[in-house]
Amino acid sequence: MQSAWGYSQSNLWSKTSEERLVSYEKADRADMPVEYQLYHLNFEAMKNILSSAPSRKNFSGESQVIVSFPNTEGQLERFRIYEASVMHPDLAASHPEIQSYVGKGIDNPTSTIRFSTTIFGLHTITFSTKGTYYIDTYTKDLQNYIVYKKSSLTGGRSFDCETADADAAVEFGQKFTVKNTQSNDGVLRTYRLAMACTFTYAQYHFTAAGVSAGTTAEKKAAVLAAMNVTMTRVNGIYEKDFAITMEIIPTNDDIIFVSNSGSYPFTNESGGVLLNQIQDEIDDRIGFSNYDIGHVVSTGGGGIAQLGCVCSNSKARGVTGSNNPVGDAYDVDYVCHEMGHQFSARHTFNASGGNSGSCNGNRSAQTAVEPGSGTTIMGYAGICANADVQNHSDAYFHAVSMAEVFSFINSISCAEETDNNNTAPQIDFQGGTSIPLGTAFVLTGNATDADGDALTYCWEETDANGSVVVGSPAPFSTDAPMFRSLSPVDVPERYFPPLENVLAGNLSPQWQVVPIVGRTLNFALTVRDNAVPNGGQTSRINKQIIVYGNAGPFTVTSQDGFAEVWQTNTTETITWNVANTDQAPILTANVDILLSTDGGQTFEMLIENTPNDGTESFVVPSSLPESDNCRIMIKAADNVYYAVNSIPFAIQLLDNEEFGLDGFTLYPNPNNGNFTVSFSSATANDINIAVYDMRGRQILSNNYANTGTFSGDINLQGIQSGIYLVSVQDGNRKEVKKIVVQ
Repeated sequence: MQSAWGYSQSNLWSKTSEERLVSYEKADRADMPVEYQLYHLNFEAMKNILSSAPSRKNFSGESQVIVSFPNTEGQLERFRIYEASVMHPDLAASHPEIQSYVGKGIDNPTSTIRFSTTIFGLHTITFSTKGTYYIDTYTKDLQNYIVYKKSSLTGGRSFDCETADADAAVEFGQKFTVKNTQSNDGVLRTYRLAMACTFTYAQYHFTAAGVSAGTTAEKKAAVLAAMNVTMTRVNGIYEKDFAITMEIIPTNDDIIFVSNSGSYPFTNESGGVLLNQIQDEIDDRIGFSNYDIGHVVSTGGGGIAQLGCVCSNSKARGVTGSNNPVGDAYDVDYVCHEMGHQFSARHTFNASGGNSGSCNGNRSAQTAVEPGSGTTIMGYAGICANADVQNHSDAYFHAVSMAEVFSFINSISCAEETDNNNTAPQIDFQGGTSIPLGTAFVLTGNATDADGDALTYCWEETDANGSVVVGSPAPFSTDAPMFRSLSPVDVPERYFPPLENVLAGNLSPQWQVVPIVGRTLNFALTVRDNAVPNGGQTSRINKQIIVYGNAGPFTVTSQDGFAEVWQTNTTETITWNVANTDQAPILTANVDILLSTDGGQTFEMLIENTPNDGTESFVVPSSLPESDNCRIMIKAADNVYYAVNSIPFAIQLLDNEEFGLDGFTLYPNPNNGNFTVSFSSATANDINIAVYDMRGRQILSNNYANTGTFSGDINLQGIQSGIYLVSVQDGNRKEVKKIVVQ
């Protein structure tokens, strides 16, 4: 009977500090994060709890083993844990000290964790809407750990990657386009992995384990533990995005080389040479029919892999080399990337030439959908000089890479397939497809899941075969990808560019640029269900947006003056530049006007489905709260584009009935530019009369002495025919009227 470990586990973890650990010997790290937290862990107690975790292979219920892990915000998060070995059962039985697990978030249902316990301690990767974060061993006594986000790593890495036989995917009859949707079939595919290593890779790890003078078996066990750490993290990504897992074969010790004497077969420093050595060596030592994918890890030579080679006669042709073969950057940026090639995924970055570092010459035009270096696994984040978008890859595949891998695995048949009892999400998208140039937009795709899984959403641009651009794209580009990929989130919409940039008046932030010319933009929405323990399911829809060059920019032209104040129960006017959006082909007949009272963090409907005529006068509702940080958003009622006013304004409450002008009249209307304003006043304030055109430009502003009963003739000389707004203000009292000049 399974034990329940749902009690408070605060005794497992306690915060510590650099000062307390100054005398401790530190574990090897390839890169130190800028921001991190340190924790002491009762490692043995954790392993005792984990020993009761049910195996995902032999258990169909809900695990009662609950373990807490610290996040980067200093909180403990609970996960429901399952044993999920990355080794064949026979190999795992020979190494009970090497374990792997998977966990489902309880406090945050969109979070999943993949982690291992070995002689090197605890190593985790957590996928969360708050970002991907890691826990690594910090001190060699295995009692202290570092918690950090991937985004906090500084980079400065050096890595070269190549793909061999770039047309290999064609051998499988693969018919791929960037618009392919995922073929989710509720199946977990298990591929047998033969993971070889060079002597220098082995030496790095058995030295770190302190068994340099140990037996051959002890050294190989240390190397296998390091491979287990890497493959636990790699499988975490492949299981989430593809429902693919790789299982290290039972005879893998035969291709772990802990000595370079005798008939040692490998050339460590050359990835290209090593690629041509590895196939024969694994076939000879393991047997061709005893594995589905082979890979060799080294300490030099960068990475190189044959495209789409899994299950083929070239299935061992994959190499990853790094002089620091540890840590999340090695596991995700390198090994996961090279294996991605073996599963037929090509590079996704668009940069090449110029000062683009390692991107130069390695661009794949058909899948060059990410600006600059890219940020997803098949990008080159951090190694492309002026083209670098960020220092390291994010731990997920781009929709285009997912389409390649799904197309490929459906063309081969060597995997062991098991039903994971998981249904893919269903997506619904509603919204227009034609937008004006120079205008922000937001894409929304709602999804449901029959299994009740917590969904995450990822909108990405899929424009390939465009112009090569080293740095951030230019707004006048007609075919280059304009928007970088962003990590999956738990909300169904994405603003292009981010709303905070639009609020700041910037429609061209780096790597996320709104076009100012006519063109098409193609997008994919990938919805992940983040299911545990037997692999996730994903769904995808494609959306094409046409930017029309004869319309736009669509802008808000009012509420653009400093110290503007609305008072409740008074009449105010909002204006915007329609910019031909009411004409074909966009044909936006109506807009929604939304109000934010918190600086743009949230918007609530103010006026719904009003005509797209460029102006709206209304009485400010008394229900609105006071705020000095208000913003207006005007959004097409049946489309995806929108605009916000340029600066914050205020809303004040009136405590009494002093909000209108008694007996206010304006006549004649329509008129020829000459009209009369009259009303009764009980104040001694000067009277201000101002006239604005529909773009918010002031045409006239005059002050008049207040004699109690006001009647003033206004003459707008030389004014063009059209619609204008007349604002009459008497202290706190204000009226705004629309006039038609003929």
